[in-house]
Amino acid sequence: MALRSNTSPVYVAFLFILNHVFMAAGSGLSSESSSGLSAPYDELYYRGVRAYFREDWERAAEFLEKSISTRNKLLQTRRKCHDECLTAGDDKISKLDKEDFTLWNLGILDWIQVRAECVRFCMGRSVSPAVLLPVSSDIEYEFGTRNPYNYLQVTYYKLDKMAKAASAAHTFFVANPTHLEMRNNIEKYRRLLGVKEESFQDREREQEQHWEMYDAAVLAESSTDLVKAVKKWKECVNETLKQTEECRAQCVMASRVIPEEPDTVQGVYERAADLSLSLLSCKQMCVTLVSTRPGRVSALEDFLPLQLEHLHIAQFKAGDLKGAVETLRSLLLFYPTDSDSLSNLELYTQTLEGDTGAQETGPMQEIAKYISRALQEKRLLYFGMANLDFKFSDPDLWTPEDVVPESLRETWRVEKEKLHKKLKQGEKVEEVDDSGFYAGGPVPVVGVTVTRDDQGLNGTNRVVLDGVLSQSECDRVMQLATVAASAGDGYRGRRSPHTPHEKFEGLTVLRALKLAQDGLVKQSDARLLHEIGETVKVLMDSYFRSHSVLYFAYTHLVCRSAIPGHQEGRSDLSHPVHVDNCILEPETRQCWREAPAFTHRDLSAVLYLNDDFEGGEFFFADRDAKTVTARVKPKCGRLVGFTSGPVNPHGVTAVTAGRRCALALWLTTEKHHRDMEREEAENLWAADGKSVVKEERGDGESTSKTARSGRSQGKERSKERERVTGRRDEL
Repeated sequence: MALRSNTSPVYVAFLFILNHVFMAAGSGLSSESSSGLSAPYDELYYRGVRAYFREDWERAAEFLEKSISTRNKLLQTRRKCHDECLTAGDDKISKLDKEDFTLWNLGILDWIQVRAECVRFCMGRSVSPAVLLPVSSDIEYEFGTRNPYNYLQVTYYKLDKMAKAASAAHTFFVANPTHLEMRNNIEKYRRLLGVKEESFQDREREQEQHWEMYDAAVLAESSTDLVKAVKKWKECVNETLKQTEECRAQCVMASRVIPEEPDTVQGVYERAADLSLSLLSCKQMCVTLVSTRPGRVSALEDFLPLQLEHLHIAQFKAGDLKGAVETLRSLLLFYPTDSDSLSNLELYTQTLEGDTGAQETGPMQEIAKYISRALQEKRLLYFGMANLDFKFSDPDLWTPEDVVPESLRETWRVEKEKLHKKLKQGEKVEEVDDSGFYAGGPVPVVGVTVTRDDQGLNGTNRVVLDGVLSQSECDRVMQLATVAASAGDGYRGRRSPHTPHEKFEGLTVLRALKLAQDGLVKQSDARLLHEIGETVKVLMDSYFRSHSVLYFAYTHLVCRSAIPGHQEGRSDLSHPVHVDNCILEPETRQCWREAPAFTHRDLSAVLYLNDDFEGGEFFFADRDAKTVTARVKPKCGRLVGFTSGPVNPHGVTAVTAGRRCALALWLTTEKHHRDMEREEAENLWAADGKSVVKEERGDGESTSKTARSGRSQGKERSKERERVTGRRDEL
């Protein structure tokens, strides 16, 4: 782990302050500061890491915790000083000619110099000179990726402080959801005595509260709780603005790398202008940082306008027309010519006929200030691009064309057109399945028929097959489930993993076999459960024309039972909309192929056993998780099969009465992710001298397949990933 950088970061603001000013600001500092920040957080972190590798766990915990708290206090001090110096230098900037930038270099330098001097002086009253020194980009990266919590979770584990270890592990995992080792550690902590669910707290939660509010607002909106939705959207807007300010406050003291080649910047004013533009660019990029979820690599485009759009619609539906007008006028500051918004404004004002005050309600002051400041900064930045060869990537889609200098507009239009084209293409790509599987192959099992195909299910790589089981076979498996299925099996022991209104019970092939060996169920019924899985695999392999050997990833007999007395007024789902091998993000229509999703799953199948219950319909949905594209009513012997990727989001409606049972199966082309429990059952049968029905071709065996299209049939996979073991949730 690198702790030092080869480059020399300096504070943006410091380069604008003359040397004698810098010395004067620091000359009166004592060794002890009022806030107690005397040691730099990077030094404390370095000490903690050294103690960690010496296995001096007490010292490691002490220094790592001090490094985190010191950094947090430093950020708070920066924000306090930023707020105190908000108006410093305003008299300088107000004199700038907004149209003629002839004296721009000198004017903007004077403004930033005054503000930087104010911030520096304020910081000098609160922290020691050592704490003011810049840290390396490597240290910033360590804290940005929450790596201190990675060290802390091991440290607290060694100190037998499991609750603190669990909290540190969870905090790290939130920002690193693909870290499989940490995921496994968290599962271990959950099983330890003394570790409660409340131990899994995100210690950096304060910086992400706008995402909690966003999710709460979306949930309230989807539940048609309009009053709550309005409240949550307002909170989300306010918290987003607050987090943006928190981010911008850090830019005044942000690190900046001095150019290695002095020829790249000509003269003191050009260099000062370059660094001042870097300060403004840092503040602009806070838009991207705030609109990016922890652990995600891309931002949610138009994050603030999107919230305003949701808010004004919720206000209108809730009857708050004056509030809806205010919010809509705020949205129009971003997109003043948007036809839908203008039409909505006309509707709102007509509805308010007679209430002149409400009709003339202006936009929110906070949003108006936000827009005004952003436009001012963008003008300066685009001026720098046109005249000083400064590089700036605008984070906003709403930037108006008149902000861009004439010399840059053609390039700007081309780039903007490319971006919009890419976004539109992204919507089309959603319907393309690149898994390498293609529906429409033969059905090799006698008596099984295709009831609905892609066209009938309004999607890609989907099928409904009937006649897979006879009624007597369904009855036998249902009886097996009644006797052997246990509550919470496959759901980490949770009886109601998806909804409190239903009880979930499950059974695997291995457990059925062991119960048969103990004489609790019939051996023939356990073998039937295994054989049904083999039949489903044959059907899936053939119909989806598999391009590679298929292995069972997981097989699970699961029953969902409505809990009596808990069904009135239900608006939830038995199983929310999801995708089997990626994390669906409805608001961006993205599906993230990362943990905790089971990314190795390629084909999914659900075989139904009964229909004597109410509700419980399987449905396919759009990526928005709201639009239902097809419904399937369960019945004995009916199989729903589909590829496990993002083209097939799906869910289950609420089971409001009775018990719904089905055999869920997932198949993979990755051998190291095969179902080891199933193989253990097969080995036990073999040890007893009993053969098992298996339809599997060898790794090197070729199989004749129906000709298919020339589209890529390959699939990029990691060949070095180790098999992840442990309990599995049904997805």
